[in-house]
Amino acid sequence: MLTDRRVADSLSTMPKSPASKSKGLDHVALAILDLLRTNPAGLDIEEIKAGLTYGGTHTHVDRRLRSLRKYYDIPGKRHGGRFIYILGEQKTGETDSGAVSGKLRAQVLGLAKGRCQMCGKTIAEDGIKLQVDHKVPQDWGGLTVLENLWAICLDCNNGKQAHFASYDQDEMTALLKIESVHLRIATFLKMHINEDVDSNMIEFVANAKERQEDWQKRLRDLRYPVIGLKISTGRYQTPQGFTRSTYRLENWRDLPHDHRQLIRAWEKKVNRPALTAKLGLKNVQP
Repeated sequence: MLTDRRVADSLSTMPKSPASKSKGLDHVALAILDLLRTNPAGLDIEEIKAGLTYGGTHTHVDRRLRSLRKYYDIPGKRHGGRFIYILGEQKTGETDSGAVSGKLRAQVLGLAKGRCQMCGKTIAEDGIKLQVDHKVPQDWGGLTVLENLWAICLDCNNGKQAHFASYDQDEMTALLKIESVHLRIATFLKMHINEDVDSNMIEFVANAKERQEDWQKRLRDLRYPVIGLKISTGRYQTPQGFTRSTYRLENWRDLPHDHRQLIRAWEKKVNRPALTAKLGLKNVQP
């Protein structure tokens, strides 16, 4: 671990990067970039903050790391009880700046019709202000397109950001790249095995690749004997009076590589006796 003095010295002696300035990164982001360049083994948040002459809060550093990740691979990993950030390769090709155009913003707000698309509060009845937000965060690979934007109130946006910050970015980025919606949901539940997971997060994971008209059915599919996951359901009420569901994975088994074909086959009752015998399923009602 570097001392505060060594981190500060490495910053003061490092020249600024003209190439990075052209990307619109501010001076704080550039300072963090220089720190990571001069410390290839990685730095944790406190070490980065120690090297910034302006001080800075955890939120400020997080925000600048997010802006840098648009242009550089900066994986985070645990090392000796610390969570460190390591500067990787510069990204090539076109990047998504995250800026929402006026036209796109108008489309998103028009679809919301004055209602928060997360909690249901309205501008007219509750006096909320709507913010256009990325459903899948850019840090996790989300794009600035209509399908990945929604209008939510300030409270929901703050709560969402705080909740998402509790997840490991690299883990979630890898998860959301999984093509199979069944495997994506199952893997997410496995990350929280024997814990209650809010239905909003399941829906979020299910819709990460493509819009699922009935994502709850994908959960039911995972309970089929040919898949064999035990997923229990719970309910709770939000402060606004909305009823939400939770899901808990109580066991794990790897999904068969042909899980989608098995699911489709099981849905035809005529196939169930043969599948039960072939797969050696026990205590199954045909």
